[in-house]
Amino acid sequence: MNLTPLDRIRADRVGPPQLPAQPRAANPAAPQPPTFGEHLKKACAEIGCRTQFSSHAQTRVEDRSIALSSDQLARIDRAVDQVAQKGGRKALVMLDDLALVVGIDRRTVITLVDSPSIRENVFTSIDAAVIA
Repeated sequence: MNLTPLDRIRADRVGPPQLPAQPRAANPAAPQPPTFGEHLKKACAEIGCRTQFSSHAQTRVEDRSIALSSDQLARIDRAVDQVAQKGGRKALVMLDDLALVVGIDRRTVITLVDSPSIRENVFTSIDAAVIA
């Protein structure tokens, strides 16, 4: 049987259309990596830091794959202590290549910005700044 190019194209199209691949259901038994919040609680328990992260700040850390070491968490905690001693209420904490806005009274990181985005931001409503 001799097929023309048009017949070959039609022969390739015979049959049901391809369905998109279905995503596999997550295996509930598979271990999930710890969230930033879980990592933070563990690290703070080990070093005794008292500074917390708001849910917004935690989302930023996870979305941007920012890794904070125990040393960095301790430096944030010391910076919050310094600002609190000076009577600050909301501070900009510069930590390596990160900028964090911290509510001093509740010892909570409100938001943070990583180095690729830091130049595009204006920080308002702060009354202190510290380099940690």
